[in-house]
Amino acid sequence: MKTSRVFKTYAVSAAMNLEVEPPCKKKKQDEPSHPSFLSLPDVIILNCLARVSKSYYPKLSLVSKTFRSLILSIELNHARFHHKTNEISFHVCLQLPDRPLPSYWFTLLIDLEMKKSTLAQVPSIYAPIVPRIMLTVASQVYALRQFYHPSPVMIVRNKENLLWRKAPSLTVARSNPSACVLDGKIYVVGGCTANDCWGEVFDTKTQTWEPLPDPGTELRFSSVIRKLEIIQGKIYVRSNEEKDSVYDPKKREWNVAAKALVGDSSCMWYDRECKEWKPVKGLSSLNKSCRRGLIETVNLNGKLIVLWDKFARPGPHCQNKTICCALVALEKRQDGQVWGNVEWSNAVLRVPSSYLFLRSSRMLS
Repeated sequence: MKTSRVFKTYAVSAAMNLEVEPPCKKKKQDEPSHPSFLSLPDVIILNCLARVSKSYYPKLSLVSKTFRSLILSIELNHARFHHKTNEISFHVCLQLPDRPLPSYWFTLLIDLEMKKSTLAQVPSIYAPIVPRIMLTVASQVYALRQFYHPSPVMIVRNKENLLWRKAPSLTVARSNPSACVLDGKIYVVGGCTANDCWGEVFDTKTQTWEPLPDPGTELRFSSVIRKLEIIQGKIYVRSNEEKDSVYDPKKREWNVAAKALVGDSSCMWYDRECKEWKPVKGLSSLNKSCRRGLIETVNLNGKLIVLWDKFARPGPHCQNKTICCALVALEKRQDGQVWGNVEWSNAVLRVPSSYLFLRSSRMLS
């Protein structure tokens, strides 16, 4: 009886509430809801996303499955190319002793709102595109894939067109090779076995490949090449080993090269008038943080990216290192000196202390 009375009281109360509900409130509930952004056609959403900096894509991909699929789609790359909103992305290649593959690529993701960055492994939802070596010769853009799977494939497109097509294949399947352009020719070195041709050159006029002379075991590096530099018409092969080598295309000769300085803690700039390197002013705190752990400095969209590592904690038995990153704005003042301002710096990745930094790469995407 008591239970029945309670139920009846609840039912009457609900009915009373329903009867006294204002008509205006009921009308609002019956009105259709406003259309959401996701109800727009995909082509409109793509055009909106193409105008947004890629630094926001990780957060936007969490909004919905639609956003995630569109951000990962090739159509978004086409939209960015059409609107000329492509950005230069920065990638690093690391050798990690606790993982099975010989090398791993990471993309630097910059959060403009939080003023911090992180390194995301490629490929992933945050960094879906495997980096390529981009080589521009006249109106043509050639590309080589940078990955641990050996491949002889080279692709090419016109600067004004995003449609890639196959170019003549390399004579050797290569994994993470290095490449550069000199006098309209593409030089590719490394990324192959000891029995293969270490380097080859592609003539963009005749569209043919030709092997480079064998440098011999002393100048042929088995590890991933850090980068190729062109200095006074010669190609310098910067390695991750104890020595570097240099190739003279005119003489078709290899020689030992002076080892490039790596790990200097000071940020420098080159004065073309004086033809000498000078320190960037105003970065004493950053230089102190880097100490001898400087990994790489690179120009990214007009600002300087500085990477360095340090032990995760003090002490001789620490098994891990922390890779840190800083974004530096540069300004050349009236006295001719270049000053730097650290906009932000933070840790971007924790790695085993025995890791190796192999190389970095920039790509327009």
